[in-house]
Amino acid sequence: MQNWQVFGEGKTWKKPFHVIFAEVAKTYLKLLPSVKIIAITGSVGKTLTQNAVYAVLFQKYRVVAPDDNLDPTYRIPQTILKTKPWDNYLILEYGVEHPGDMDYYLSLAKPKIGVVTTIAPAHTKYLGDEGGVFEEKVKLVEALPKDGNAVLNADDKKVAQMAAKTRVKIYWYGQKAKNGIKISHFAQNLRVSKFRLHYGSQKATVYWKVVGKHQLTSAYAAATVGILSGLTLKQIAKGLSTTKVPEHRLNTVNARHINLLDDTYNSSPKAAQESINTLLQLSKNKQKIAVIGEMKDLGKLSHQAHALLGAKIGKTSINYLITIGKVAKIVSDSARKASFRGKLINLENTNQAISTIQKIAKKNALVLVKGSRHAHLERIVYGLQGKSTEVTCYHCGKLK
Repeated sequence: MQNWQVFGEGKTWKKPFHVIFAEVAKTYLKLLPSVKIIAITGSVGKTLTQNAVYAVLFQKYRVVAPDDNLDPTYRIPQTILKTKPWDNYLILEYGVEHPGDMDYYLSLAKPKIGVVTTIAPAHTKYLGDEGGVFEEKVKLVEALPKDGNAVLNADDKKVAQMAAKTRVKIYWYGQKAKNGIKISHFAQNLRVSKFRLHYGSQKATVYWKVVGKHQLTSAYAAATVGILSGLTLKQIAKGLSTTKVPEHRLNTVNARHINLLDDTYNSSPKAAQESINTLLQLSKNKQKIAVIGEMKDLGKLSHQAHALLGAKIGKTSINYLITIGKVAKIVSDSARKASFRGKLINLENTNQAISTIQKIAKKNALVLVKGSRHAHLERIVYGLQGKSTEVTCYHCGKLK
C-alpha cells in the first residue's frame, strides 16, 4: 500500500499523479545501471552538502543534482528523469519527515554512496524524538550494497553510531576523523569564507561562498566524496570554491543601509542555535538584531526547544530579539528569564516586523531572520529590500 504521508500537505487529488510520476522515474532508473547514486540525509545541511558534492564531482565527471527548494517527494523523481545514460553520478537528497519516508525513497533509488550530515531533533512531531530521527535516517546506511561506501560525520555522536549498522567501507569526515581531510585557517566575513584543505602532504585553499563555521560540515563531506571518487585536492578545492549557496539558507543579503542573514527556508533547534552563533561571529562592533519565528513540527518537544533557544540567546550580546507569533514568544520569555540585556519585542506578523526593523536598525546593522518555511519569514527579507512580500506556497505553488 502506498504511504501517502510521504506526499505531505499536497492536494489529495494530485497524489495519484505523483505516484505515477515516481513509478515512471523508478522504471527509467533501471535503464541507467552505470550511473552511481549518491544519497544525502541528515537533520541539517543536506542541500548545501548536495550542492558542494555536485560542485566537487563536476570537476571530473558528468553529474546530475536536484533543483533547490522543492519537496524531496517530487524532487527525487524529477531529478532521476533528468539523468542521461552517459552521466556518471546522480545526487539525491533524502529528507525524511515521517516514519517510512526513507523506505519510500530507497524503493525509488538505491544509492551506492550514502552521506550523513547530522542527527538532531527535527520533525519530532512525527518521528517522536532524536532516537526516532536516528532510526529513520540510519536506514540509508543499512541499505547500502556491500561494494558501497558510507560517508559519515565523525563529529556527530549519533552519526558515528551508524558505523555499527553497516558492513560497507566507511569514509569518516570532520575534525575527529583520522587520516581524512583536514581544514585549517578558517576566516569569514559577510561575503565569503576562506580556509585551507589538507590531505596527506597536499594543501589547497578554498574561497567558500558560504558563511557560518558550522557549514564546514558540508565542505568536509563533499571533499571526502571527492577523495573516494579519485579527485585531487586541487580539483576538490576548485569545486568547493564554485559551490552554489542554497537560497534562504543563511545567505547574506543587502537591504539598503543594513545587512541581512536570510535563513528563512526552515528552522530546527540545532540550526537556529548555529544561526545565532553566526550572527555573533559576523557582527563584531555592529548592532545585532535577531528575528526568530516558530520552529515547526517539533511536537511534544516544541515548548522545551523554544525555551532552550531563548535561554541561550539570553546570554548573548544581541541588541534586539524580535519574535513573531505566539509560539516564538516562548523564546523571548525564556530570554527574559535568562536576564537578556537587549530589548525584547514580540510581534504578530511579518509586516509589523518590517516596519519595526526599519525604525530600530542602525546603519550597517546585521539582522538575522530565522524561522520555519511555513512562517514565510522571507517576507521580512523582501520587505526590507523594498520588494513585493508575496511568496510562493511551498506545497500548492500559488502566491500568498
